[in-house]
Amino acid sequence: MMRTNYRVHSQVALEEVAGRYFLIAYGEARGKLPYLREINETGAYYWQMAEAGYSTDAMLQAAAEIYDAPPETLEKGLTVFLRELCENGYLFKNILPE
Repeated sequence: MMRTNYRVHSQVALEEVAGRYFLIAYGEARGKLPYLREINETGAYYWQMAEAGYSTDAMLQAAAEIYDAPPETLEKGLTVFLRELCENGYLFKNILPE
């Protein structure tokens, strides 16, 4: 059995500005990644969990408790969010042995 987690790009920062959340590429990442990407509050929550090394299963379980929703309901949104951030270079997918 395998478990998946994500590593954040070392030159991308999450910043909150006036209640809005942005991923900002800096250093050598500028010009290689989109400089700025706005994400919602849930996305910021998932980003912080990815920074902390949470597996996708752990992200879903924690989010289910916070948002009072079954993990199955949250899974599609999380999957799309993580895939888009990987496609844009903000995250790197890691598949680890269980």
